[in-house]
Amino acid sequence: MKERVEAHDLPIGEPLRWEPNAPDAFLVTDDMWRAALAQRAHPDDPDQRCVVLRWDVASCTLMSPPNDEARFHHRLYEAGLKDVDWLGVVRNSSLVLALRPMVSSHFVFVPLHYIVVSKECVVEVLAQDVDVFRIAGSTREAAPASLGP
Repeated sequence: MKERVEAHDLPIGEPLRWEPNAPDAFLVTDDMWRAALAQRAHPDDPDQRCVVLRWDVASCTLMSPPNDEARFHHRLYEAGLKDVDWLGVVRNSSLVLALRPMVSSHFVFVPLHYIVVSKECVVEVLAQDVDVFRIAGSTREAAPASLGP
């Protein structure tokens, strides 16, 4: 089966979105298999704390080009990424298949392949799950804060 990207909605009771023009995206990972991406809140959001996506049991994280103007060059663009505005999930991920032999001794689950579009980058994370938090401060403060001590 071919890879396909679908929008992924979290059950948070409100649309998940962030500042589309200057999100100041900041990604951190640790050796406890956690990753967090913080971005500034959308200007229309009454809660102006950072929007933080935190993944648990994250086996791979990537923050890479293209930016929004060159997104049509991304390998998953025609597979549905072009229709994702915020957070997506990649079905039948070739990245999951490629990394499975390297992480299969650590995990008994098949990670999901999450994909996040931002102004200046695309973030991809292979992880068990994702949660959303709202944390005050800059994105450089909020992302590590979501990982806890």
